[in-house]
Amino acid sequence: MFTVRRECNNGPVAFDSRFHRLLLGLAFIVLCPVHSYTQSKALLEFRKLEQQNWLEHANTARVSTDQSNFDVRFYHLNLNLSMTAPYLQADLICRFNAIENNTAFIKLNLRREFTIDSIRGNISNFQFSLDTITVTLDRPFQAGDSGWVQIYYRGVPPVANGLKGLRYVTHAADQPLIVSLSTPFLAHYWWPCKDGPGDKPDSVLVDITIPDTTVAGIPVIAVSNGVMANVIQSNNKKTFQWRERYPIVPYYVMVAVSNYRDFHQTFTGTHGEQFPLDYYAFDESLAGAQLGVVDLPAAIELFSALFGVYPFRNEKYGMTELGFYGAIENQTNTIINTMDISWFWVSVHELAHMWFGDMITCKDWHHGWLNEGFATYCEALWAEHTGGFDLYKSYMQTLKYQDGGTVHLQDISNPFSIFVSIIYDKGAYVLHMLRGVLGDSVFFASLADYAANQNFRYGHATTEDFQVVCETTSQQDLDFFFEQWIYDEYYPMYGYNYSQNTSTGETNIYIRQLQADFGRRPVFTMPIELKFLFQDGGDTVITVWNNQQTQTFTLTLPKVISGFEFDPNRWILSTSQVVAVGRESSTFPARSSLEQNYPNPFNGVSNFELRIAEASHIKVLIFDILGNEVATLVDEVRQPGVYRIPWNSGANPSGIYFCQFSAGVFSQTRKIALVR
Repeated sequence: MFTVRRECNNGPVAFDSRFHRLLLGLAFIVLCPVHSYTQSKALLEFRKLEQQNWLEHANTARVSTDQSNFDVRFYHLNLNLSMTAPYLQADLICRFNAIENNTAFIKLNLRREFTIDSIRGNISNFQFSLDTITVTLDRPFQAGDSGWVQIYYRGVPPVANGLKGLRYVTHAADQPLIVSLSTPFLAHYWWPCKDGPGDKPDSVLVDITIPDTTVAGIPVIAVSNGVMANVIQSNNKKTFQWRERYPIVPYYVMVAVSNYRDFHQTFTGTHGEQFPLDYYAFDESLAGAQLGVVDLPAAIELFSALFGVYPFRNEKYGMTELGFYGAIENQTNTIINTMDISWFWVSVHELAHMWFGDMITCKDWHHGWLNEGFATYCEALWAEHTGGFDLYKSYMQTLKYQDGGTVHLQDISNPFSIFVSIIYDKGAYVLHMLRGVLGDSVFFASLADYAANQNFRYGHATTEDFQVVCETTSQQDLDFFFEQWIYDEYYPMYGYNYSQNTSTGETNIYIRQLQADFGRRPVFTMPIELKFLFQDGGDTVITVWNNQQTQTFTLTLPKVISGFEFDPNRWILSTSQVVAVGRESSTFPARSSLEQNYPNPFNGVSNFELRIAEASHIKVLIFDILGNEVATLVDEVRQPGVYRIPWNSGANPSGIYFCQFSAGVFSQTRKIALVR
C-alpha cells in the first residue's frame, strides 16, 4: 500500500518538508531513465491519498478487538452485486476453531449499515450492534473444536472518509466500475469477517454474481484473488468463482467489476517456477498498460533472487486497473490507478508486497513498517538493479525522514493514521542503515532468511521477530540498532572536524553528537565511515564506532590529507556539519531552515527546530488558514545556531495553521495541524 510521503502542496504560501523532499528527489530524477520524472510525479501524486482526509476520521468506527478466543480457518463469500446502484446481497460461510476452553461466542466485524437477514450454523442467537456481530454458539466450544456460521446480509456498502470500502464509480465518463479498497481494516465495510492483520484463514473462496451484460461492446467481468475456477451463466447473470488457496488477511480480499480487457504474460524463473501474469485494463488505456508491464518479469526475477521464489506461484500475479486512487497490494492481484509506464515504480512497490505484506504480514499495525518500509526499500533495490549503486544512493536520499515520531506506530486506532510517511520513508531508511551496519552479504542473507523462515511465511511477524532473524544470521547483538531506530525518535546531528600532523601522519578525528541540545536522545550508536582524500589523488575509507556524545579517534595515515568526507555513502539518517574543535556546544548550520514541527498533528504545545546560518533579525510567525497572524514566536536578532522554538496553541481552534520563518530575504513556511 502506498500513501503520499513526499508532495508539493499548494496553498496560501509555498511550504513544507515534503516539498523539500521533492527537491531532494531531483538528484534522483536526473539519473533516472527518460520516463523517470513522470514516474516520480506518479509516486508523489498518489501517496497522499491515505492521509488527505485524516482530520475527518472521527466517525470511523474501530473494529472489535475482543476476538482472541477463536481462529478463522476458511471464508466463502458469495456476492450478488447490483450494477445500477450501490447495493449488494450476499452470504458468508466462516469456519473457525476455538482457541480457548468454554468459548461461548465469537465476534465478527460488519458495518452497521447492513441488514442481517439470518445466521445459521453453530448458533443459538446473535446480536448486531456497533459494527460487531456477536454470535452466541450452540454449545461451549473447547480449545481445538471446529465450528461454522453462515451469515446472510444485504445493504448499501458505506464508504469510509469518502475514499475506501466497496466503491461504485465510473471510468471513461460513464462506464461502470465496482472495486474494493479495504486496507488496513476496512474489509468489514462490505463483508463480515475478523478484520485486521491478525488472523489469516487458510483459504478464501469468492463468488461474484453480476448481470450478464456488455458495456461499450466489451463484456463486464468480475475479478478477485487467486485462480478463477469457473464462470457460471444462469438467468441473464454470470457468477465468477475465484479461489485463493493461500492464507490471506481479510483486507487483501478484493473485488473489481468492469468491462475489462484482459491480457497475459507467463513468468518463467531461473528456479523452474512458471506462473501466469494476468492484467485487467480499461479499453481506453490498454496500449499504455501493455507497455507499462514489460519490465515487470524482470522485477519479479530480482525479488525472487533476493527473497526466494514468488510466494504465490501456484496461482498467479496480477494487476487490475481502477483509474483513480493509488494502489493496494491485494494478494495475487494488485489494484492500481494505471499500469502505464509512468506508474511502474508503483508497480514495483506493490509487487514487493507479495513477499512483505502478503506472504509475511505485520502482526499488527504497530509493526506496519515491516510491510511498507520493506516495499519502499525494494523501490531503491530496483533503482540499484537498473542504475547501479549511485542511483540507489540517490534514491535513498529522497526517503530521508527527519521529523519526529517512532517507526513503531503507537496509535493505530484510526485507519487513516496508519499509512503515514514515517513507516514508508524512515522504515526504508532503517533497512538502508542496517545494510550499512551488517555489510551487503550479511544484510541480504538476513532478508532471505527472514523471507524463508517457516515461522513467518504465510503468517505474521513483529519487529522483534525480524531482529532475531538478523541477529541469528549476523551473529551480532542488534538491540542497540532496533531500539534507537524503531522505538526512539529523530536522528543524530553530527558535528565533526579533523586535524593531521603532516610530519608524523597522526590524525585526530573529532565527532560530537549535537541533538541533545534539543531534548533528544544524546547518543545514537552507529559505525561511521570516514573517507580521506590524499594529495597524491588516492583515498581511503575508515570506519569508526561512535558510541559517545563526544569522541576523538586517533590514527596514523601514511599520506597528507587534502580532503575529508563524513559518512560519504550516507548510510546514516543524520545531519552533519563541520564544527570548530573546542566549541562543542555551538553548531554552525550551512543554511538557515525551519524544520517541521513535532508533534504534528498536535494538541497543546508543538516544537520547531530553527537553524540559523548567520546572525540576522529573524521572525517566526503563526498564521491561520485565512492568513491571519495568530502568534509571534520570535522577532529579534539571533546568532548562528540551532534553536528549539515552542508554540503553545492556547485557545486557538482545531485546523490548519502555517508557521513562517523569515531572515532577511530568506523565507520558509511549514504547514501544521492543530487537533482538539
